[in-house]
Amino acid sequence: MSSTCTGICTRPRRGTYRGSVRHHQAGTWGSIPPAAWSFMPAARERGLGTVRTTGNLPVEREFARALGIPYEEVVQAAFIPVAYTLGTDFRPARRIPRDQVLHGDHW
Repeated sequence: MSSTCTGICTRPRRGTYRGSVRHHQAGTWGSIPPAAWSFMPAARERGLGTVRTTGNLPVEREFARALGIPYEEVVQAAFIPVAYTLGTDFRPARRIPRDQVLHGDHW
C-alpha cells in the first residue's frame, strides 16, 4: 500500500499583507477548514482515507526544509495524509453520550 500527504499552506507569513491584520487573519484562517473538508470527502468518494493533522507544526521548519517549502514566506496550516483504506464498511464511531460532554450554563 502506498500513501501520500496533501498540505494546505498559506502566504504571507510575516507582515507582507495589505489591509488590516484582522481581515487577513479572518480571511486566511477562516478558509482553511472548509478547504480541508472539501478535499477529504472528495478523496473518500475515490476510495481514499484521510485525516487532517497539525502534527507537523512542532517541526514545521524541518518539514519545510524536507519539502522545499520557503519557511520564511509560507505558513503550513494543515497536512492531510491520504491512503487507500482497508475495506469500505464504514459506520458511525462509538460516542460518549451527549449529556456527558455538553453543558449549558454550568459545568
